[in-house]
Amino acid sequence: MNLVDFEIQAHALLPHLLFSAAFLGILFFARSKRDLFGFALIVAFCVTLGLRDIGGMSRDADPVLYAFILSYAGDVSSLLGGVDFAIFSLLHSVTGTFFDLATCFLFLHLLYVPALYLLYRRLRKFRGVFFLLVGWMIFINSGLLLLANFFRQGICILLFLSIFVGICVRAKNNSTDKFGAMGLPLLHMTSAAMIPSLFAARKRYYYYVSSSCLVLLCLIVHFAPNAGVFQSSGYFNDAGADSDAQQSMLWIKILSIYVILGVGYLLSLQSKDASAEVKSIQRGAVGLMIPTAALLLTANAPVVGLRYLYYSYALAFLYLASVVSCRKGDALYKWGAVGICLFGFVTWTYPTVAVLLIW
Repeated sequence: MNLVDFEIQAHALLPHLLFSAAFLGILFFARSKRDLFGFALIVAFCVTLGLRDIGGMSRDADPVLYAFILSYAGDVSSLLGGVDFAIFSLLHSVTGTFFDLATCFLFLHLLYVPALYLLYRRLRKFRGVFFLLVGWMIFINSGLLLLANFFRQGICILLFLSIFVGICVRAKNNSTDKFGAMGLPLLHMTSAAMIPSLFAARKRYYYYVSSSCLVLLCLIVHFAPNAGVFQSSGYFNDAGADSDAQQSMLWIKILSIYVILGVGYLLSLQSKDASAEVKSIQRGAVGLMIPTAALLLTANAPVVGLRYLYYSYALAFLYLASVVSCRKGDALYKWGAVGICLFGFVTWTYPTVAVLLIW
């Protein structure tokens, strides 16, 4: 580790301690209001992320690039890369005229708040679930990066979870959820493969649909170069050592999804108090987690598989949070929340994450 890495890691440590203290304070002293205070904490976290030192961050970091696009006064059409950048085209006419880079950077992070509120509204009837998801978003790599770096996919996954919960718990299909699901690709195109599963979440053939969609997507990615599809895409370029590292990471992360699934399943066997709505959420999450191994087919373009794993991790922590929250007693819940918080020390000081947490 060089001196620069050490300085960056040390710089991230104090904010981690402050948010850890707040998280643990809510856990132990606000049991009946955990979810509400958890929402306030995650909003404060988004504001804090929006106040980071842009000058000290990499220009390649997604929120820095997006803030530049929004604040640039000239034509940005050449900087926009597809239909899922439509939101920037809509916002730029206003932000490019009135706001500077730092203001646009903060504005981007404030856009998380409506998506977080919608998720909070959908989950607040299931006491404790949202609070554990707050821990995931602040202290676990897969959640933290969605807020600190992957802006479009971050908001997309938050909205995806909200729509997913709404579809699972409603007695009747809601057109708002369906229209919302169809609009997700405007934020991030990866969500397009999730739409059929969302529509089939309450159907008896749901597992078949969820598995078929993911396997089909992965087969397309696997055979695309040989079929002459997306030949110009950077996803299929030989990255040498980076590609090998990403492939190894793909294996490890997929295995960890099944570990979470297994732990959640064992805990659910001892939980007798889960409502029909909670069981529906759990069934939906399991249906999308089971085919995760199909992402191994994307080893020729591991960055694609790694991006889709963010959906898997979001569902995995939703599943685990719903299982833990339904158990009698509070001991396991507290141990789980403390464990998430302690793991944050590793996440926040990891070099590739710590470089994003500069104030």
